[in-house]
Amino acid sequence: MKVILSVLIAGSLPVVRATFSIAKCCTLAVRQDFHAYIADFYPWEVCSFNTEIDYGNNQTLPSIVRSMAWAKEYCRGAEYSSLKQWLLPLSTYISPYIGVLLICPVGDVAVHVLEGRVWKPLNSVFNGLAKYIQEYVSILGDPGSAMFGALNEIWSDAWALSNLKLDKVTKTLGIPSEEPTEALLSDTSAMWIAVLAGDIEFTRKTRWYGRGGSQSTDVLGYKNIAKSEAQLGGETSLLNISPGEKDQQASASENPLKDASQDEDKINKAIEMVIIARKGFVSGILIPVLLLLAVTAATFYDAYSKMGDKDTGLALAYCVWFSWVLVLGVAGNCYASAINPGLAERAFSTVLNFGGAPFATSLRHRYVNNHYWEEWANSKHPDAGEFASAARELLSKWTFWLRFCAGQLLGFCVVAFSSACAVAIAWTTPTVGLGCRSFNFILYVVFAFVNAYLHVLCSWLTVREDGKESKSIREGQASSAISFSQKLSALVVVRGIYWFFVFVNSLVMVLGTIFHLVGVFRTCWCERLTWVDSTLIELNSKTPQAVDNARRYWLSTAYVAFGIVWLMCLTAIAFRRYIVQKMEDWLEAREAEGVPTEDPRLD
Repeated sequence: MKVILSVLIAGSLPVVRATFSIAKCCTLAVRQDFHAYIADFYPWEVCSFNTEIDYGNNQTLPSIVRSMAWAKEYCRGAEYSSLKQWLLPLSTYISPYIGVLLICPVGDVAVHVLEGRVWKPLNSVFNGLAKYIQEYVSILGDPGSAMFGALNEIWSDAWALSNLKLDKVTKTLGIPSEEPTEALLSDTSAMWIAVLAGDIEFTRKTRWYGRGGSQSTDVLGYKNIAKSEAQLGGETSLLNISPGEKDQQASASENPLKDASQDEDKINKAIEMVIIARKGFVSGILIPVLLLLAVTAATFYDAYSKMGDKDTGLALAYCVWFSWVLVLGVAGNCYASAINPGLAERAFSTVLNFGGAPFATSLRHRYVNNHYWEEWANSKHPDAGEFASAARELLSKWTFWLRFCAGQLLGFCVVAFSSACAVAIAWTTPTVGLGCRSFNFILYVVFAFVNAYLHVLCSWLTVREDGKESKSIREGQASSAISFSQKLSALVVVRGIYWFFVFVNSLVMVLGTIFHLVGVFRTCWCERLTWVDSTLIELNSKTPQAVDNARRYWLSTAYVAFGIVWLMCLTAIAFRRYIVQKMEDWLEAREAEGVPTEDPRLD
C-alpha cells in the first residue's frame, strides 16, 4: 500500500523549471530511484521538499548524488533566496561588519571642481561621495596595505612614546639627551607632534614657523636656518611679517630663552588639546567589539542548531571571511594620532605650518608618512628636515623598503588567514571540492596579494618622483619645463594598474557577497566548478557527510578563526592602553607643574 501511494503521489509531481529549487531536483532524483528509499522515507521526505528539516533529532538524511550531466539536463537554473534566506545573514553578520568598516579611518582626497552650470551645484555632493567611495574601495580591494598601515601606526606610536622618559627634575616626559634644555624641549615637542599628527599627510611645506621674515626654523625648532627665496625655488615666505612683528622678532632674538619657553608652552597646550580630544574607548573600540561579539555568538548558535545544513555552513564561511574587518576596525582606532585634520590645524596652528589645509592620510600610506614625520622629529641638521632631502634619502634605504615588503606580508597574512578559514569551511561543505564560494574566497586572496605589492611599487615610484621634482625645483627648473614624457612616467602607469586591480578585487568581495545573498550561487553548477560531466554533486542536506564535516571542520575552523581574530584585537587594545597610559602620564606631569588640565583619565 505504501509503495502504491508513493508511486501515485511521486508520479503526479511535475517538474516546473520556473520555480527551480535544489530540493525539487533532489526529489526528482529520488523519484527516478525511489525503491532504494521507500522502506524509510517517502520521496518528498528524503529531500524535505516543501517541509522544514528537523535539526533537533540525530537522524540524518540519505545522500542523493547525481552526475553533472544529469544536473545539466534536469536541474538548470538558480534557487533564488527567500526573504528569510537573505534577510537573516544580512542582519546577523553583514550589517554589523559594514558598521565596523565605516568606523575605520579614511584619508582625504583632492577636491575636483566640475565646471558648467549644471555641474556646479553637484560639486559638494560629488567630492563628498568621492572621498568615501575611493577610500572604502581601497580598503576592500587592498586590505593588506590598510591592515599593515593600522598595525604599523600602533607599533610606531608605542615605540616613540616608550622613548619618552619621565624627567625627575623637570617632571616632564622627554627624550633622554645631553643637549641643552632648549634643545631637549624641542626634541620632546617634535616627538609628541610627530606621534599625535601622524595621520596627517606630511608634505614639503610642513615645518615650524620661523622667527624671521626670510628665515625658517629647522625641524627641531632650536636653530634658525637662513633660506633665501632663490633656495626655495621661488616659494614665498611662510609668514607675512608686519613692522610690529619685526619689533617682536628683534625682542625675541634678545631673549631666546623667553621665546623658547613661550613656544614650548604653546606646543604643550596644543598637545593637551589633541590628547583630550581623542576618541574614547567606548565609542571607538568597545561598541564595535561588543557588536561583533554578538554577531559571533548568533552565528555559532545558528551553526550549532542546524548541524549539517549546507546554507548555514556557507553562511558561517562568509562570516569568517569578513572577520579581518574586525581587526582593522579595532586596530584603526588604537593608535595615538586619532585626530581629524581640522583639529590638527587648530591645535598646531601657532607652532606648525602644514602649508595649507591638512589632509588625513589613508591607512595604506601610513608607513611612508610615518617615516617622514619621524625624520622631521629626529633630524638635527638644516637640510635633513626638507621633504626633498627626505624623499631622496628614502630611496636609498633598502632596509626601509624591505621592512615595507615584510609589513605588507604581515597585513596580507591577516586577510589570508580569514580567507583560508572560509575556504576550508566552504570546501568541505557538500559537494566537497572547489565551488563558487570557495573560488570567490581564493580569488579575493590572490588579488589582495598582488595589490599589496603593487602598492609598494607605487609608493617607491611616488617617492622617486617627489625626489626628482624637488631636485628640479632646487636647481631652479620651472615645473612647466618638465616634459610630457617625464610627467607620463612609470608611476602613472603602475598607479593605473594598481587602481584597476583594487577596483576589481572590491567587486570580487561585494558582488560575491551579493550573489551569495540573492542565491545566484545556489545552483548545481556552483556545487563543483568543473566542466566534466561525470563529476558527482550532492543534492541533499543534513547528510551523514555534512553532519560529520560540520563537527570536524566547520565549527572547529570557525573557532580557530575567531579565536585568532579576538587575540589580535586584544593585542591592539593592549597597545592602545600603553599609549593612553603615556598620554595620561604627560597630563599628570603637566598638572603636577601647576598647569590646569582636563581629567587625565582618557578612557
